[in-house]
Amino acid sequence: MADSLHTEIPLLLFDYDGVIADSFQVYFEEFLKACAQMGYGQFNSRESFLKLFDRNLLVQALRAGFSLTQLKKLAVDFMPQMEKANARISPFPEMPAILATLSARFPTIIITSNATAVVQKFVADHGLALIYDAIGSDIEPSKVKRIRRARRLFPAHKPYYIGDTRGDMLEARRAGAVAVGAGWGWHDTARLRSGKAAHIVDTPAGLLEFFQRQIHYRGSS
Repeated sequence: MADSLHTEIPLLLFDYDGVIADSFQVYFEEFLKACAQMGYGQFNSRESFLKLFDRNLLVQALRAGFSLTQLKKLAVDFMPQMEKANARISPFPEMPAILATLSARFPTIIITSNATAVVQKFVADHGLALIYDAIGSDIEPSKVKRIRRARRLFPAHKPYYIGDTRGDMLEARRAGAVAVGAGWGWHDTARLRSGKAAHIVDTPAGLLEFFQRQIHYRGSS
């Protein structure tokens, strides 16, 4: 008999940056520029940037020395740069086809710290009509609340959050979702494990295989 994990229909909740979009280098470069302009020269390394995503981004930024006023200014200054930078960001090559396959079988929602409109454009550009929704930080700042909101839409389903940072893993678990680490994203697998990821998948193709096993087990239960 299959265990209960495999007898419930998955609800797939995808992070966008680092899981779907290959965005690290672009975002890192723009972040360094914004910090330099504001006099935050200490944020000049890959590690200082990645550390911000070890937990909730706002909390980590405050711990790193930003004030709320400075964070608001950074957001205002950073947003126009990122809107332009998004034009330079492409999805990981396999991800549009993988999303098309999975969203045809399971309800799929993209939950992102990016702007909702950015993800909606990606969905439209790639013909991913079966993606149920995209929920960005402009709709609700808290990722935990966004995951819980998605869970309420599909209360009979087993929620999986696919993210690529330690903070994603912690917030997914706090919101009651199974935390799946994307090993091709911003944080390495050791960092994802430190966030107590329930599963870590090394490649996009491996992610498809992981959820296809759910189809198999459900069919044989």
